[in-house]
Amino acid sequence: MTHEQLHNFVTEKGEREFNPQETLQVLTHNRMTYWSWGVSKLLNMFNKGLCLKVSGHHHKGWVIITLGYTDTYSVYYLSNKGIVKSEQHLVYFDELTERIDDKIERIPQYQR
Repeated sequence: MTHEQLHNFVTEKGEREFNPQETLQVLTHNRMTYWSWGVSKLLNMFNKGLCLKVSGHHHKGWVIITLGYTDTYSVYYLSNKGIVKSEQHLVYFDELTERIDDKIERIPQYQR
């Protein structure tokens, strides 16, 4: 996906501005989990979306995180070509890391 395609996606899906650094702090609180995602790119899309290029066990591509007016996150899982593979909505900040990890990396052999 090009930067322009990511920007267009976030513009369409993002509801409001937020501080991606705060969201990133939540995601990196458990560094082992975050590292297991194989994040190779991290982009702040004008404070409307946080984009991570990942290479996990279940998902390889983009994870795009936006914040809604209800103060809950929406998470979109896109292929490298920009095809939406999955979506999660109404995700609270305290469950964000676990919900993303379930989608892109966690296997039953991992212990919580």
